Amino acid sequence: MKATLRGILTALGCLLGTALIVVAVPAPHAAEPVPVSYRGDLTQLAALAPYPAVAPAGLPASWQPVSTRLTVGGANGAGTVTWRLGFMAPDGSLAALEETNAGAAAFVRRMTNSGAALPPTRLGDGTWSVSATRSRGQRSMYLTGPAGFTVVVTGNATWAELRELAASLHPVAA
Repeated sequence: MKATLRGILTALGCLLGTALIVVAVPAPHAAEPVPVSYRGDLTQLAALAPYPAVAPAGLPASWQPVSTRLTVGGANGAGTVTWRLGFMAPDGSLAALEETNAGAAAFVRRMTNSGAALPPTRLGDGTWSVSATRSRGQRSMYLTGPAGFTVVVTGNATWAELRELAASLHPVAA
């Protein structure tokens, strides 16, 4: 009987000790995004895109690429090439370049989350359409080229950061 009671108390003590450790040791916070290389997707984009693809050039090192995805076909339809390049901006917010030869209206609506139109802005040689989805804290700038491609710069980054990303876009050499 004494051995059984001692075994129960030992097991209870172990459980209590484990519970105390679980409660006392804080869980790790979400990790910072890990920088990625987009060189491979950029090379493929240059070879596959049936439009004059663009990519950032000359952004400061404080802009960290954190995601890249090149899709041929898929949700945008057969014959489309779509590239998404995500960045962590200098202030820790997120910004993304989205480009495709898919139908502009549906692509812009999806990438901007049906953002409310704002006055357009001139940047370099182009006039960019601008929208905001306030409920999501999302700002977007987009441009449709004469060759049937659309570029969207979007995210929760500041307007100044989105303009900086957009201004860094240059044609990709095939």
